[in-house]
Amino acid sequence: MERDRILRVLATVCFFVLLCLQYKLLSSSYEIENREYSKAEKRGVKDAYEQAIINDKLYPGGQEVIDRYLSKEILQSLYRADSSSRIVLTDSLRAIHRHVVAELRTKSNIDSLLSAILEPLHLDREMYGYALTLDDLAVSMDGRNYFSLVAQDRPLPALIDGDSTYVASNNIISSVSVSSSSAYSYRVKFTLYGLNLAHGYEVFKKIFPLLALTAISVLMIAVTYIRTFRNWQKQKKLNEISQDFLNSITHEFKTPIASIAVSVKNLVRETQGLHNKRVSQSIEVIERQSQRIDHLVDRAIGISMFNPNQICLEHRNLTEDMDIIVYNLQLKYVNTPHVFLDFKTQKEEVFAHYDLFLLTTAINNLIENGIKHNNNREKEVVVRLFTEAKQVYVEISDNGVGIDNGERYRVFEKFYQGKQGKEKGGLGLGLYYVDQMIRVHHWKLDLKNKDDGGTVITIMIPKETL
Repeated sequence: MERDRILRVLATVCFFVLLCLQYKLLSSSYEIENREYSKAEKRGVKDAYEQAIINDKLYPGGQEVIDRYLSKEILQSLYRADSSSRIVLTDSLRAIHRHVVAELRTKSNIDSLLSAILEPLHLDREMYGYALTLDDLAVSMDGRNYFSLVAQDRPLPALIDGDSTYVASNNIISSVSVSSSSAYSYRVKFTLYGLNLAHGYEVFKKIFPLLALTAISVLMIAVTYIRTFRNWQKQKKLNEISQDFLNSITHEFKTPIASIAVSVKNLVRETQGLHNKRVSQSIEVIERQSQRIDHLVDRAIGISMFNPNQICLEHRNLTEDMDIIVYNLQLKYVNTPHVFLDFKTQKEEVFAHYDLFLLTTAINNLIENGIKHNNNREKEVVVRLFTEAKQVYVEISDNGVGIDNGERYRVFEKFYQGKQGKEKGGLGLGLYYVDQMIRVHHWKLDLKNKDDGGTVITIMIPKETL
């Protein structure tokens, strides 16, 4: 239970880490697209704006407003009249600044200018916020030293047009500073700020394919995770139920079977002198069926206890072990008429790494299937061990009924029984066990029907494992 909880927590943490990574990827992609989009957009507005005011200031007609207050003649007369008192000159210049700002605001046509600029760039003027500021206005009487007209207690730029909320460094479209080195001239600095309010939507459209793909991927991972986890829990529960059931078989079935076997022996001993054929036949049926039930229970328990993690691989003589396995089965059927079991191998001995118990059980299952599912009077099973190229082959062929093509891919499923299997009885575990043995050894298995009837099952062992 503790292990299940740890696995659940670990899987959940990994999933949330994946979500964080995806979020980081999307946010980085958004920032990159946003930066590139902003650069291209601002570059287009900047070029068009600066081209529109190439011989002007702030906006078309802005220089005319400033020149009206700060022409060379006005500055000369102002200097001659107020040069004797610096305070008076300062007050006069700052009064001029207030008049310039007021008239620039009154005559601003930046709104119509932006409309003309944005239309060719396919930008909506209604969704474009802007601000135009006069950052500095200074005069020079000698062409070298400049005196700012902006009061020291008001360092903020003067808003000429637009909305001051857009005054931010990341919204700067164009910042221009114009000055002259001649006497009685002025220096002016102004900035245009702009922000496309639909900018985020445009960037979102660009990254939407990536966003959609990420969302689909995360959703698929989440669904896969949930379904896998539920299936795992379901399978775990089924395995627990199956294990409990088999444990019950061991406890509940073995004791009655043993009692039946003892009782049968007592009956045989007690009825030896009766010479009653019907009683003898009934006792034989009871003994035979009890042995069959005991055999089926042993096979079910053996399959349930199969653990791939507990196999013991040994470097063994495959030729010798196969000879012993087949010989033991030959002894089992030596008194059974019309059953022929043969083993053929090459002269060269073959060695491989495998678990002897698992191999023995699997070969026994395959051989006994070839005998059990056989309607011929003469039942033949041939086991061959040979090598070709880079493979070692263990081939078991019989002359039985074969396997229907529609069932060939299901006969290795746990508890599956085909039509022939149901008629012959059994649990449907034999070929499942064989398949599990092949898997844990990393071998291959091939199954096909013979043209003249019967089945050929081939186990392929790579020589690299020898």
